[in-house]
Amino acid sequence: MAWYAHFIKEMKEKIEAIVTEALEAIGVEAGVVHIERPADSSHGDYSTNTALVYGKKTGVSPRELAGKLVEKILESADSRLGRGLNLEIEKIEVAGAGFINFFLTSSALESALEKGPSFLKSGEKVNIEFISTNPTGELHIGHGRSAFFGDALARVLALAGKDVTREFYINDSRESNQIRELGKTALGKGEQYKTPELEEKMRAIDFTGMDEETAGVKLAHAVQESNRKFIEKGLGAHFDVWFSEDKELRASGENGKMLERLKSQNLTYEKEGALWLKTSEYGDAEDPVLVRSNGVPTYLVADIAYHQNKFDRGFKTVIDVWGADHHGHVKRMQAVGRMLGWPKTQNDADQPVVFIAQLVSLKEDGVSKKMSKRAGNVILLRDLVEEFGIDVVRWFFSDRALNTQMTFDMAIAREQSEKNPVFYTQYAHARLASIAEKCKGLKEGKETNFADLIKIPSARALASKITEFPEVVAEISRDYNVHALAGYATSLAIEANAFYRDVRVADGGTFNSSALALAIRAKETIAETLSLLGISAPERM
Repeated sequence: MAWYAHFIKEMKEKIEAIVTEALEAIGVEAGVVHIERPADSSHGDYSTNTALVYGKKTGVSPRELAGKLVEKILESADSRLGRGLNLEIEKIEVAGAGFINFFLTSSALESALEKGPSFLKSGEKVNIEFISTNPTGELHIGHGRSAFFGDALARVLALAGKDVTREFYINDSRESNQIRELGKTALGKGEQYKTPELEEKMRAIDFTGMDEETAGVKLAHAVQESNRKFIEKGLGAHFDVWFSEDKELRASGENGKMLERLKSQNLTYEKEGALWLKTSEYGDAEDPVLVRSNGVPTYLVADIAYHQNKFDRGFKTVIDVWGADHHGHVKRMQAVGRMLGWPKTQNDADQPVVFIAQLVSLKEDGVSKKMSKRAGNVILLRDLVEEFGIDVVRWFFSDRALNTQMTFDMAIAREQSEKNPVFYTQYAHARLASIAEKCKGLKEGKETNFADLIKIPSARALASKITEFPEVVAEISRDYNVHALAGYATSLAIEANAFYRDVRVADGGTFNSSALALAIRAKETIAETLSLLGISAPERM
């Protein structure tokens, strides 16, 4: 959807510029100036803590310094403000211990609400690999964190103008221990990974004449196909590439080529009959084994070859979302990146960019709970989705930072009230949709302009909150904090419900055109935010 990203970015930069100019005008060397959105819109549309940051450096109390900065900003009205900023900033005030708050004019807010150019297309090729579970069984609830984080991040980056490829890495190499063990189970020689669902798949396959590796690959493909259908249809997550380790790395010879490259560049050495990689020389804690003493390569060879393949395909940013048990592997892979000369990110960070999904637990009425109907002590993601619906599951998995443990509160998830944040947000959207629907059969009333409308505090707060949307998207595209989407959606719903309470859009047989336009814009913004989270925006509830 085309939005007003350019205006908002420009507005924020203008405020940064005038604060920096004011600092320099009073003889303070300006560094980074932070401009933020106040949590409470009554404190302005933008705010800065600059006076608190620089107060100690100047020997002046933050509040006194804030006053001096505001004086300098207002003195520049004939120059910077006079050239247009005075048409956009209505009021500047000092608050609290020394915050400086900026209030936009009604015309500036109205302009920001109008549709404008899309986010600029950067053309940066980004690869996001997530979920990538072993094809030995169904997805458990831990996989949900990776799934929903990766999917939402891909949506945000695409909206922000990146060229995004979503990728699923299939761990199906016949050389892996998991595939061999799966093959043993398929041939009746073992019990590893056995569940009723796996047994059902085994009954549908003729393993006659197969060795353990071939049987394992065959059964893994059946498991993977089942998981793929659930991911696409049950979770609503789309992948552009399903990358087979067995086909693309082992059978193609890429693993062997990478091994030879590492040897030829003198990055390996032999010890105790095994081949080791010199990652400790590039920042790793210790050197890992590449090839065991029995001649079998470790998974690290394929992992290195796989990431090199991504860079060879032209990706500038490579993002991995891994499970909690992979934490120790991050430093190693980034050491490999330095070793092989993989490019750094635009922020000069090592690649791959890795996110670790922490653990998930369930509780109800404060008590930990198990709810799996299929797999004993393993809680399946499918069970959770069937019990609560994909919208609720996606929200609850997305409103906490990925690197923190989360608890899925089943009692709140069942609520059909404002206690349940996804219900509350969707209800706000449905309310706004009902306003738009009701006004279809009415006549436009006496003209009420936008400036008059936003004299109502809740209307102004809603308008201001809507204009934050492109900033939220831009910020997430830089810091990858996807959980900020849920927080923004909730705060937007709060303002929308207050607007619904205070403003009569339709009165008698007529409607207020400015109020209707604001309601529609709020409805669209809630829908867009929910869409980025992969959550529906119902018109009726």
